[in-house]
Amino acid sequence: MRSRLSHTYLGSGVSSWLTGSAFVLCQLLGVGMAQAQVSSTGTAAATEDALEEIVVTGSRIAGASTYTSPTPVTSIDAVDLLAAAPSTLAEGLKQLPSIVPGGGPTVGGGTGNSSANFLNLRGLGNGRTLTLLDGRRFAPSGPTGNVDSNLIPQGLVQRVDVVTGGASAAYGSDAVGGVINFVLDKKFTGLKGDVAYGMAQEGDNKEAKLSVTFGTDYLGGRAHFIASGEYYDNKGVAGDARDFRTTARNQLVSPANANLLVGAADIRSRYTTGGVILVGAGGTTANNQLISGTMFGPGGVPQAYDYGLLTTNRFVAGGFQDGGSGFRVSTGQEIVRPLERKTLFARTDFALNDNLNLFVEGSYGESLTDGENSPTTHTVTIRRANPYLAQVAPALVTQMTTLGVTTFTMNRLTLERGPTVSHAGSENLRGLVGLDGNFGEWTWEASYQWGSNDLLIPVTNNLITANMSLAADAMTVTAANVGTSGLAIGSIACSSTLTNPTNGCVPFNVFGAGSPTQAALDYVMGTSDYRNYTVQQVVDASISGDLFDLPAGSVALATGAEWRKLKSTTTADARSYASAYRLVNTQPFFGEYSIKEAFLETQIPVLKDVPFARSLDANLAARLTNYSTSGSVTTWKAGLSWQIHDDLRLRATRSRDIRAPNLNELFAGGSQNNLVISDTPAPPTGSGTGLSYSAVPNKTFGNIALQPEVAATTVVGFVYQPSWLEDFSLAADYYLIDIDDSIANAGGQVAVTQCNLSASSPLCAFVTRGPTAINPTAAATAVTETRTSPVNLNSQRTTGVDLEASYRMSLESGDLSVRLLGGYVFENFTDSPLAVTVNNAGNGTVSLPHVRGTLSLNYSRGPLTTFLQTRYIGGMTWDKTKVLGVTTDFNEVPSAAYFDGQVSYKVQMFGEDQQVFLNVQNILDKQPVYDPTTGGATPVPTDTGLYDQVGRMFRVGVKLRF
Repeated sequence: MRSRLSHTYLGSGVSSWLTGSAFVLCQLLGVGMAQAQVSSTGTAAATEDALEEIVVTGSRIAGASTYTSPTPVTSIDAVDLLAAAPSTLAEGLKQLPSIVPGGGPTVGGGTGNSSANFLNLRGLGNGRTLTLLDGRRFAPSGPTGNVDSNLIPQGLVQRVDVVTGGASAAYGSDAVGGVINFVLDKKFTGLKGDVAYGMAQEGDNKEAKLSVTFGTDYLGGRAHFIASGEYYDNKGVAGDARDFRTTARNQLVSPANANLLVGAADIRSRYTTGGVILVGAGGTTANNQLISGTMFGPGGVPQAYDYGLLTTNRFVAGGFQDGGSGFRVSTGQEIVRPLERKTLFARTDFALNDNLNLFVEGSYGESLTDGENSPTTHTVTIRRANPYLAQVAPALVTQMTTLGVTTFTMNRLTLERGPTVSHAGSENLRGLVGLDGNFGEWTWEASYQWGSNDLLIPVTNNLITANMSLAADAMTVTAANVGTSGLAIGSIACSSTLTNPTNGCVPFNVFGAGSPTQAALDYVMGTSDYRNYTVQQVVDASISGDLFDLPAGSVALATGAEWRKLKSTTTADARSYASAYRLVNTQPFFGEYSIKEAFLETQIPVLKDVPFARSLDANLAARLTNYSTSGSVTTWKAGLSWQIHDDLRLRATRSRDIRAPNLNELFAGGSQNNLVISDTPAPPTGSGTGLSYSAVPNKTFGNIALQPEVAATTVVGFVYQPSWLEDFSLAADYYLIDIDDSIANAGGQVAVTQCNLSASSPLCAFVTRGPTAINPTAAATAVTETRTSPVNLNSQRTTGVDLEASYRMSLESGDLSVRLLGGYVFENFTDSPLAVTVNNAGNGTVSLPHVRGTLSLNYSRGPLTTFLQTRYIGGMTWDKTKVLGVTTDFNEVPSAAYFDGQVSYKVQMFGEDQQVFLNVQNILDKQPVYDPTTGGATPVPTDTGLYDQVGRMFRVGVKLRF
C-alpha cells in the first residue's frame, strides 16, 4: 500500500500542488495516509480505487484536477480533521494557518453568533469566506449570509477543500478570502457509528458525540441511498472555572495619566450585589463626594467600599479598578458556552437511463445554546427620603441632611434571579432536487434548492431599564401624598404610583443582596424575544466538456448560470421595539434581494513536452453578476500552471473578486449591544473626559446605499518534489489581496475617538452624551449611547506566504512521517479616513500573528497509529496603536506552542476494522497567554479565539464499521 501511495499518488503529483497538499495535511493532522483514505466500505481494494477517482479542484471544469489547476487548494480528509479536533470539523479547520480562529462556543459577545462556527480565511472576515456543500451554497444561518459549518452532516463528509486564491469567477460572490467546500461521500455503502466522550482535566467541558451513517444500493443497483444523523452535547465551562479568569489580569487607564494603560492584576468594575454609592447631588461638589464609597452588605448594612488600586475615578458609573470590592468582570460570561447540536441528512439518486440521473437530498440541523451575557449592572438615583435607605442607614440619611445632599447615584449588580441568559435555538432546513447527465463527452447538471434558517433567542432576566428607575424611586405613603392612589398610609410605594395609581410599579429595595421582593424582581426583569427567519432559493445549471484539440491537448470549457434569492425577516417583542431592555433591543426589519449570475471558464493546454516545459496550461474564467440592490459586477480569473520539469511546477493566478453587502448590512433595523467605551483622547489632544464607561448601549443600523466590494487577488507559487529525495515535498505560495470600497462598521468606540479629535467629524452624530456624573475637571459629559452603521469607507490589503513540507520514511518497525504546515503574514492593512493605518499582521488586537504553523510526527505500525502534533502561534505586538512606555506599559505578546496527541488501535470484528482511540489536547496543560481584550461586554485576560482556555482535554471513543 505504501508503494502505491508513494509512486502513484505522490509521484504523479510531482506536477500537482493539491495532491501533495492532501498528503501533507493527512499526515500533519495525525492519521497515516493508509488510514486517512480508507473508503466507506472499509476495504483496502476500495481504498486504492478511491485514490484513483478523487478530484480536488479550484475549477468548475469537469475533470480538471490539481494536476492542471493553477489555483492553490488544500484538501483535508475528514478523518484527519477529527483526529486533530474531535468535537467538530470546523475546530480542526481552524488549526490551518490560512484560517483565523474565532466564533464558536469559546468566544463571548452576547447573541451575535449564537455559538455558530463561522470560518474566516486570511483574517478578512467571515463574510468574505464562501462556505459550500458539494460545490453549492448551503442555507445561511441568518441575514449575514454566513454558514454555520456545525450544521453540515459531518458523518458523511469525505474531505474539505480549502481554495485559498481568489475564486469569485469560479464560485460566485463572497469568495474574496477563498472557498471552503465540504465534499460528501455520496456513494457510501454500509453502516458505521462513531461514539466519543470527552472531559477536561478540571472535570468540566464534558461532551458526548454520537454519529450513525448508512448507505445502500437499491432497485438493482440503479439507485443509491445515504443517510446520516449526529448528536453532540457539550456542557460548557463556567466563567470562574479557571484561575486565569478569577485572577482577571488586564490593562487599565492609569489614574495619573488618562492616555496610559497600565497592568492590573485583578480588574473589577465598580458594581456590587448590594449596591455602592458613586456620588451625591444637591450639595457642594465637596459635600457630594463625602458620601461616596458607601456599599451595602447583606441586609443592607452600610460598609466601606474598597477601591483597590488604579482607581480611574471614584465618581464614575463605569469606572474600573484593580482588586477591591468591585465585580470581577472576566467571570461574567462562560469560558465555553454549553452547546447541543443535532443534524440529519438524507440523499438518494436514481439512474433514469444511462445518460440521465435524478437526485434528491434534504437536511435538518438544530443548534441549542444557553449563553450568559454580561451581568445585570445598572445605575439608579436614590432620594434622601427613600424609606429603604432610612431602614438600613439612618446615620447616612442624617449625614446627607447635614451636608445638604438630596440624592445620590449608585451602582448595583442585580443577580437575585440569576444572570441574564440568551437561549439561542436555530433550526436549519434544506432541500435539493436536480438532474445530471451527459451527452457524448459533455456533462451537465441542473438543480433547485430551498433552504431556511429559523433563529430564536429569548433573553431571560433582561433588565427593563425604565421600570428599574421607577421601582428604585420609592417613598413612604403619607396623608399628604396619598391622593387618590388608595394605598395604605405608612406603606412603601413607587413615587410614580402616587400620581399614576395604575402604572403597576412595585418598589425595589436596592440596598443589600437579596433585599428586593419577588414581585419587585418580576417588575424590573423581563424576557426579550428575538426571531430571525431567513430563506434562500437557488436555481443553477452548468455544462462542461472538451471543445476541440490543440497540439498540447484538449481545450475544456465550463459554462453555467445561477439565480438565487435571499430574504430575511427579523421580529422582536414590543418592549424591544421601544428599546426598553438593558440588552439586545432588536428592531424589526425585512430585506430581500435577488442575484443573477452567468459564468464561463476554459482550460487551455498551451505547450507540452518542449525543452523548457513538460506542460504549460492556462485557465481563464469570467462571471457576470447582477444584484437587484446594486446592479451588475464582472469578475474574472487568469491563471498559468507551468511544469518546468519532473521536479518543479510553477503557477500563478490573477483574479478580480467581489463581495456584495448582505441583508443585515443593508436592512438591519437597530440591534443593540453594550460596549466598554474609553472616552479618549482627553485634553490637551482631544475633548474626551479621559474616563472609561462600561455597558454603553450601541445600536447598529443597516445602510441601503452600500455597494459591492471589489478585490484584486494575486497568487504566485511553486511545488517542488525532488526526484533525488523520494517522499519529500515542498510547496509555497505568495498571495496578495487588495480590496477597494471595503464594507466596515463605523461608530461605537471609533466614533467617540474621532469626535474627540474633531468636533466637525460626521461620526459625532453617532455619539450621545448625557448628564451622568463625571470628573469635575472635564468639559465633556459622559458617553451614554453610541451608534454603528456599515459604510463603503475602507480599503484592505493583505500579503503573505503559505508553506507546506513533508517527509516520510519506512522504518523496520513501521512508518514515520514528519509534516509541516505554516504561514507568514507580511501585511494586513485597513486604510480608513477615520483611523491611523496600522499593519495588523502581528497585531494582537485582531488575533493575527505573523507566524502560525503546525508540525506533526506520525508513527504507524500494524493496527497501532500514534501522532504528536505541535501548534505554534507566533509572538505579537499586543496593540500596534500603542507605544510601550508612553500609552501602555505592556505591548509584547509571547509566542505559544500547544501539544496534542492521539493513540488509536484497530481490532478486527464483524469482518471490519473497529477502532478505539484516546485523544489528548493541550497535553502540557499550557495556560492561556496574556493577551488581554479590553473592550466588549466581558474584558478577559486572553484572546479567546486564538489561545486554549480549557486546559488539558481527554477524549475516548470508538469507530464502528459494519
